[in-house]
Formats: sequence, C-alpha cells, structure tokens
Amino acid sequence: MKRIILLLLAVAAAQLGMSPAAHAADSAGYSLAPTVNATVLTAAACADDPLCVAAPEPAGNGADDRPALMAVVAKAGALATTAAPATVFLAPGVYTLGKPLKLLPNVNLRGSGITATTLVTAPDSFANFSYSFLVRPDDAAAPVDGSTSLVSDLTVNGNCKEGAGLTIDRVPPATSCDHGATTNSGGGIKAGDRWTIQHVRFTNLEYFKLWINGTTGVRVIDNRWDNLGGAGSGDEDNIGGGGFATDTVVSDNQFDGTMLGNSLDVVNMSGLVFKRNIVFTDPAMLTRFGRDDNGTVYFEAVTDSEIRDNTLYGGHIVLKSNAGYSHTGNNKNVTNPKGILVRNNTIIGSYGSGITVGYTDYTDPDGSLGTANQATAQDDTSTHTLWTGGANVIQDNTIERPADAGILVFGCYDAAKTRPDTITGNVVRDAGQRGRGTVSTGCGTFETVGIGLSIGAGDKVYANTVTDSAAAKGTWYGVQLGSRTAKTTLTGTDLGGGDNTSTGVVVGPYRYGVGTPEAPVGDDASRTGGSATLSWRESTALSGIPVGGYRVYRNGTLIAELPAGSTAVPGNLMSDNGSGWTAGTKSTTVTPKNGVLTVSASAAGTASAQGPVTTVTPGKTYTATASFKSDKVGRKVRTGLVWLDANGAAVSSKLYTSNTATTDSADGWITSSFAAQAPANAVSARVLTIVEGVSAGEIHYQGRLGLSAGTSTQSFTDSGAPSGAVSYQVVAYRTGGVSGSELSSPTVFSLS
Repeated sequence: MKRIILLLLAVAAAQLGMSPAAHAADSAGYSLAPTVNATVLTAAACADDPLCVAAPEPAGNGADDRPALMAVVAKAGALATTAAPATVFLAPGVYTLGKPLKLLPNVNLRGSGITATTLVTAPDSFANFSYSFLVRPDDAAAPVDGSTSLVSDLTVNGNCKEGAGLTIDRVPPATSCDHGATTNSGGGIKAGDRWTIQHVRFTNLEYFKLWINGTTGVRVIDNRWDNLGGAGSGDEDNIGGGGFATDTVVSDNQFDGTMLGNSLDVVNMSGLVFKRNIVFTDPAMLTRFGRDDNGTVYFEAVTDSEIRDNTLYGGHIVLKSNAGYSHTGNNKNVTNPKGILVRNNTIIGSYGSGITVGYTDYTDPDGSLGTANQATAQDDTSTHTLWTGGANVIQDNTIERPADAGILVFGCYDAAKTRPDTITGNVVRDAGQRGRGTVSTGCGTFETVGIGLSIGAGDKVYANTVTDSAAAKGTWYGVQLGSRTAKTTLTGTDLGGGDNTSTGVVVGPYRYGVGTPEAPVGDDASRTGGSATLSWRESTALSGIPVGGYRVYRNGTLIAELPAGSTAVPGNLMSDNGSGWTAGTKSTTVTPKNGVLTVSASAAGTASAQGPVTTVTPGKTYTATASFKSDKVGRKVRTGLVWLDANGAAVSSKLYTSNTATTDSADGWITSSFAAQAPANAVSARVLTIVEGVSAGEIHYQGRLGLSAGTSTQSFTDSGAPSGAVSYQVVAYRTGGVSGSELSSPTVFSLS
C-alpha cells in the first residue's frame, strides 16, 4: 500500500507542472486545454464568495479524503438555494475516495483545474463502487425543483490500473484493469437533474465514465476522455445511460485515441443534442484489446434529437431501436429512431459504415409485431408497443474512407418505419476500405456503396456526391436502392431528378437490386511469377435470372469479362473438344464442332446425353458442368452424373442437380453444374445432361462440358498481376434488368 501511495504522489507532482498543450501534437489533436469558458475558480475567488466553501487540502499518504469532503458538501448544502447555489472548492492535488462523493441539490463541485485537481478511487475500495461512481447525486436528499449543480475543472481517476492516469504522458494502456478493479466497479460521474459537467477529465475508470439516466436538463461541455499515462479502462461507454432522459446537451468534448468504448451510447432518450465533439481513435487499440470498434455514437431508441458539427476519426454514427435488448422494463416497448437531425458531421476512417439507420422490432409470443403507436400495459406480456420511426434527416455530412458503406438506411420490418427520411447534400469519398465489397446489416446485404436505402415510402435522396479516387476502389455504386435478401420494401424514392453524382465508382451511379444473380463462391487464388490465377464455383442459378457470365476486377478496375459458355472448365478431366459423348433418351447427338454438341430431340419428353467414362477417386468431390443454348425454344436444362464400378456398372441411380432454375434460350448460354462425392466403390463417372419438356425436332446446344476434381468450374489468370498486395473482385452478371446489367455482390480474392 505504501508503495502505491508514494507512486500516486510522485505522478501527481509531475502532473501539476505539465502544460496540456505540450502533448497536443502527440495526441493527434487531443488537448486538455479548455475551449469553452476557460475561467477556473481560484482559492482567492472562493474566499471572497460567501457561498463558496473551500475543502481541506488532500490528506495524502493514501488517507481517505471522503469524510472531510462530505462534511464540506453538507456545509455548502446548508448555504445553497435554487436561486443561489453554493460551491465546494477543491485545492490542487489528489483526493482519495473510499466511497462515492455524493452532492446535495444546488451544490457545485469545482476543482483548481483539469490537470491540477484529481479525485481517485482508493486502492482496495472497489467493492464500495460496485455499479457506482466517484461523484454522484445524494439520492437520499430531498429533491429540489429547479436545482442545479456544476462539476468542473478536475479529473476523475478510477485507479483501474494501479497508480496510472495521473499524468497525460502519451503512454497508451498495454492492458486493462488490474489489482482488484473488477468489472462494473468504479465509474466516473453520475449526473443528476440539471447538472453541468464541464472541464472534467475521465480516465482509468472500470465502469461507465459518465452516466446520464432518467435525468432532465444535463449539460456535458468541454470534457475529456482518455487513458493517457498508461491508464487502463473498462470497455463500457464513455457516456452512457438513457432511461427516458430529456433535454440533454453534449457539446465541445474531446475523446482521445487511448480511450475504450463508444464515445456515447444511450437507450431511450429524447431531446438529446450531440454537437461539436471530436472523437479520436487508434486502430492499435482495436488490436490490443480485441475490439471491432471504438468511439462510435449510438442513439438507440432516441427521438427528436440532433447529431451535428462533430468530427469522428474511426468512430461512426448509429441510429437504431432498442429491440435488441431484453424485452423487459424500459425496453419492453420498442422505439425506432424518429425526428433526428444528423447534419454537418465529418467522419473519417470509420471502422464500419459512416452513418447507419436501422428500423427493427421483435415478435410477441403469438408471433405478431408490436401494436403500432398505441401504449400497452407494462405488465401485459402478450403484446408490446411498437413506436414507429422515420422523419430523420441526414444532411451535409462528409464521410471519408469508411471501412464499409457511407450511409445505410435499412429495416427488418416494414411496420417499424412510417415516415420518409431525407438524405441530402452528403459527400462520401472512397468507401469500402475494408475491401469486402459487401456489408451485412442483419436485415439484408448491401454493396459497399456511397448511400444505401432499403426501407420506406417517399424517402428523399438527392444532391449527394459519391466519389472514389483510391487506388484500390471499394465503392461499387453511388446509390443503392434495395438491399439483397431485404426483409423490407422500398417505394417511391425521390432521387431529386437524378442530381446525385457519382465519380470513379466501380460500376455506376445507381443499383436497384432487382433480379440480381447470386454471387459466385471463391475457391482459390494463387500467384506464379507475374501471374495470378483465381478459381471459383458457378453462381447458383435463380428462377428467371440467367447468369450472363462473370466480370473480374483488379482493385476495383474491370480487367476481364467472361460470358457464360465461353471459357474452358478448369482442371477438366474430360476432353475439351466434347468427344466421346453419346445420345441418351429421346435425342440424337451430332459430332461436336468447336467443342459444342448439337442435341436434337427425337421425340417429346426429356432429351439426354452422356459423356465418356472418366476415372475418379473414391471419397473425392467432383463437379459436372455443362453450358446450354437453344436453337429457338427455351427449356429447363440440368447437369448430373452417374458413378460406375470397375465393371462399368452404375453404382447408384443417375444424379442430377435439383436446381431447376436453369432455362436455356437462343439469346445466350446458361450453365448448370452439379457436385457430389464419389462413393467408395466408384472407379469412374459419366457426366449427364438433360433438356426437359422438349418436342420432337427441337435443337439444343451444349458446350463447356466438363468434369472437375473439386468444386471450381470457373477460372481466370491475370498475366499482368502487380507485385505486392492486390485484391480481385469477381461478380456474376445478368443481361437485362432495371439498370441494364444487374450484378451479384462481389466475391473477393486477396493476394499478398
């Protein structure tokens, strides 16, 4: 214990002589220097104020200062009125608290400066701070209507890491909490009604750093969150709470890259304004602590609020409902984001999509959704209220280099949104930095686009600018209307006469998500010298959505187009020229020409053909492939195979793909494939093809006839592959569709 106390005193002495500005450059712009109302109370000014009570200087040597401070709080409380609050003034130094310091109504707590006065949790006292805070309201005191309190010009240090955080040296935490600072033991400040928290540094805390819950009129102005000086932290939110709090303003605050957790995450609030805040994050912290994200702003079940004029590095903005919480208490009913203005924010290098808005609900025991906008009894477990959302405005934001998309608005249930949103004047640059090409919302998948929307009627999406100038382009479309596998509908979207602009995106300005093929499944990517070879499986055929072929992109730039039926089957175990094929039922085959069979139907029914006997190895997987094209009439076509034993007898019945969505046509080739594992007694196989429902005299062509070991049936070799890291994207395309050529989501291959 003595060693801990001496260390605390030593670092405190170093802190007192430190200039906050000295570390501004090292902290990527983070500074403890105040930016709003820099006046700090002095001992002389307190002495001249009859409503100011000076606290004793810290006792030192690790002694508990809390009894003395509580006595001063009581003295100030006796002086205070709502019209004239009283103040407790703290001298420079480190005050040690063995229990929470509880403020009375109309009592202010003011230190001698953010780097001068520190409140620190006493070692071995964490049990006294379980789910509690260094500073909090005195809940036992009678509430006073209109009372106010100010907490300012000090640091709250939870002693999460022993003796750390009392300096602002640019020493990031290597580990989280230690020496008995168990989870949820020791937060920073719990705000009361009409509290103002200003010029406070939050560091080295194991629980929520600032808690705002069930309050009204809280102001959080010009504060700092960090883990400098090697401080540790729990990963609870830096600002958390909710509980139907109203009239809250969080402005002009700074969050350093060493902090952990969301910058703000509140559930069930209204009238919340989050403005002019700066959030710095450090990707090294994600790796060090195994996190996916840091610094993000979460508005969950928040309505009639604002997020504006903020700058976020790494963090992003999320508007969502509270449907994902346990469906009890405040979260029995579901509130969707409604009436929120998100304006003039700058989001740089976010770890996810820059701004997302999600509309969701949960189902009651009978499988129904909540009763829309009609209050239900709290103890009624058979149903709940669904407060619908919408009327959100996302305007004039700048989003640069997001890992995924720029802006996404999506839903799981149409009923969760009943008002149109407006997305206008936003600038998205170089989206898709993660390189995945797609992003899943849990309610449907989008490409990594500038702006994506998949729920609503009459939403306005206009005057937005999407650009991609990165060497490895990740922005596939400017605007995407409708997500893949969407659970919701989108109608009547107003695109402002087409005044959204897109420059440098991979495909084009709009993607409509109608009739799109499935993505191919990537199997392998390899490099040989200056060449790179990619292999993938056929895109699964969907009804009425013929796959016209595949496009290959290198770092987002189109380098090849492979129409269906035009390329050889990789690793084909059969002859490439189609020799050895014979007629089956109700068909005659013509000798192949240029690798293409002509199959004529000799009678009505199912026309078939079979390939040559090809040696196989038991236990291995093989894929049969054929591309089909009709002379005039389109029919369902399928590929299969039959396993043969050493005597040439069939081991089992003939096997065909169960996918009947492949229909040939005279307009282009379509491919059918079938994969199966060779049984133990198989020594060879024949590829089979069938054309169903033919009439006598019909002609159907078959090409790319193959049997491959494994599952890859498509490949491409880039003979000009650059050295170093390179990313390839392969998409399946169809001809026709709303935008002329609808693409699948990309399958990504990465080579180092």
